[in-house]
Amino acid sequence: MPLHEPDATDPMVFVGVTLPGDLEATREMAYVFAEEFARLGHPAARIMDLFRKPFYQGAHQAFLALEEEEIGRIVAECVGLWGRFAWVDQDQGVDPDEEQDRREMELLEIEMPQPAQRGGE
Repeated sequence: MPLHEPDATDPMVFVGVTLPGDLEATREMAYVFAEEFARLGHPAARIMDLFRKPFYQGAHQAFLALEEEEIGRIVAECVGLWGRFAWVDQDQGVDPDEEQDRREMELLEIEMPQPAQRGGE
């Protein structure tokens, strides 16, 4: 990363732009944020916290433009529609009896090598 100003002729330089949009575009953006996190299984309170935090700039800008009541309505609608499932990632426990049966079967499948037979015997 260079320490000087970006080169205007460099095609790989990052350029941020602001797209024009009205209140309806902001509302659609808020729906997208709320729907995405509702589909991931986040509860409404956690999604509202996301909108309140300035760290999440897009969601926070929608929060400032639409205000808390409208964002709360959007979040409630999305969680009501998409928030029926919560994804849980956990290790699957192993039944000790099944594990013992599996080990016994593995032992039975092991074939003991036979001694090599000599030609004339």
